[in-house]
Amino acid sequence: MVGLPTRDCLAVAVTTPIGPGFHPDADLLLARCRQLLADGCDGITLFGTTGEGAEFSVADRMATLDRLIEGGVDPRRIIVSVGALAIPDVVALARHALDRKVDGVMLMPPCVYRGGVTEDGTFRFYTGVIDTLARADLRLYLYHFPDICGAPITPNVVRRLDERYPGNIAGIKDSGGDLDYTETLLRRFSHLSVFTGSETHVPQVLASGGRGTICGLANVMPRLMRAMFDAPNLFERRRYIPQILGGDAILSRRPFIASVKAILADATGDPAWRRVLPPMAELPLLEEARMAADFRRWEASLAPEARSLYHDEHAADPKIVALRRS
Repeated sequence: MVGLPTRDCLAVAVTTPIGPGFHPDADLLLARCRQLLADGCDGITLFGTTGEGAEFSVADRMATLDRLIEGGVDPRRIIVSVGALAIPDVVALARHALDRKVDGVMLMPPCVYRGGVTEDGTFRFYTGVIDTLARADLRLYLYHFPDICGAPITPNVVRRLDERYPGNIAGIKDSGGDLDYTETLLRRFSHLSVFTGSETHVPQVLASGGRGTICGLANVMPRLMRAMFDAPNLFERRRYIPQILGGDAILSRRPFIASVKAILADATGDPAWRRVLPPMAELPLLEEARMAADFRRWEASLAPEARSLYHDEHAADPKIVALRRS
């Protein structure tokens, strides 16, 4: 495959392993990205929300991207999230990524002044970045996630940016969780790539002309997600939703990023995966063990070809089950 597919695109918002000194563990991340691509993901979105991107330094983010490319990950299969508080940092990250010929860069408004950011302010932020960057090869994915940054990217903002920078606005990632809003984007901006961040919305979004998903659950269930994408029609894709919801319900007991990393630590046997950046915290060990046991049972209920982490069925520790039931 050359680059990301223009339809039915499964891109994982990859979580970032953390080494000493709160720096990314680039080698561990490289190994994980290779496995995710082998398990059916079409692409990698680096340093997004699930990847804790805004918490890492500009230098760390640049060096990590370079390591992935040096390690053989095709840059045309990478989208880099370049969100940061300072516009010069955003520009530096975007310029570096574009120089490496990635598919595109993704950008969310900064998560400050939540109550005071207007449509004009959001528009001004993006124009400030684009005009300062001044790159004809810019492919920018707008990142709508108001629960995180506090500022929605309204259709009016999308329209103004698309008109002012024709060809530079590549699409939108919608993580707002409102399917009606996603459908509005699909109707009004059919020439742009619309990705949903909500896995359960994938069947409808694909049926309505969306490009695919950039999502966090693909970190731990890429083969199941791939099977849903490869199903022949909307009806068959919807049949996977209860299974996806079952796994998501287990992860959702605790903060999502820490939960995903706990499952990866259990599945790989590498405790380094447990680390999250402050101000987040790792899961309590007892809760982590319960979650991992339940996730193993959930995955064991899937068809063998849809299992991504535990290829051999592991029996749950009976002591953990007894504690959970008590």
